Amino acid sequence: MSLIACESTTNVLPNFPMGWYSLALSSELQIGDVKSVHAMGRELVLYRTRSGKVAVADAYCPHLGAHLGVNGHVLGETIQCPFHGWQFNTDGSCDSIPYCDKVPRSAALQSWPACEANGEVYMWYHEEGADPQWQVPVVTQFTDADWTTPRRVEFEIPAHVQDIAENSCDPVHFQYVHSQNETPVSEISIDEDGRTMHLNAEMEGTQGLGIKHHLHSEIHQPGLATVHQNFGPGAELMLLNTAQPVSKNMTRMRWTLAVTKPIEDVAGDKAMEGIIAGLSDDAPIWANKVHRRKPVFCSGDETLMTYRKWVRQFYIEQYPETSTA
Repeated sequence: MSLIACESTTNVLPNFPMGWYSLALSSELQIGDVKSVHAMGRELVLYRTRSGKVAVADAYCPHLGAHLGVNGHVLGETIQCPFHGWQFNTDGSCDSIPYCDKVPRSAALQSWPACEANGEVYMWYHEEGADPQWQVPVVTQFTDADWTTPRRVEFEIPAHVQDIAENSCDPVHFQYVHSQNETPVSEISIDEDGRTMHLNAEMEGTQGLGIKHHLHSEIHQPGLATVHQNFGPGAELMLLNTAQPVSKNMTRMRWTLAVTKPIEDVAGDKAMEGIIAGLSDDAPIWANKVHRRKPVFCSGDETLMTYRKWVRQFYIEQYPETSTA
């Protein structure tokens, strides 16, 4: 009798989807700072030039392979290799070799588009190096005087970024994982341009205020989403969920949360803490599941089937068709 191989050892994870990924908080990168960052399965160097521009590049010097994120230095608008002093511009080109007048044509780093929004530093990733195809959405509530100062938390989850993002379009799991009495009434839609997905749901009163509320989630890509909860007039909560895919099976999640000021002292902290605590329900599921590239869906999985079709646009390698039973 032949045995089927164990799925935990044969499972093949997807590549990294294209998109904007958070690498650090803006406050963690001051002028002249140089940081070593691991993301997208790569060693990266993250730095801020003297003019305040953020830059991201592959970390290893093309000369003899020194890691620019370890003892590298910012000189003006360049980063200098700590080994032999080669200087590289923010576009990755070599600007200067201190002991040689002629710069070899191949002396360059792989640079990645970078930007700042919502108090975070992002890099654009596309496995074939294509330019950014959209901008990072700005969450205006985080700078609105009627909202509280944002709270920030980070988590490391041993799962692929797509599996984590899939939760946003899985209303059924709220009943079985988060102890909702029943599956929330939900509807899913996609913008006309096909890129942003929306989930609207009516939730039970388990998030601090103890009343039913409306939830609107906007999924811009795997690893970049907002969740807006409306409990009633003047009682709202906003969550920004960004991701740093460290590797295919490890994701660092950054959450930024704020509430409207009328509920700050009444239940604002409790509402935010309730959402953060809910992550402990999901964590053991993510940590012990495999990624099904071709899951068997049933007729009650419409939102998940829609998500799986929508998410294909973020990959160069197309996914196989999902199956239903």
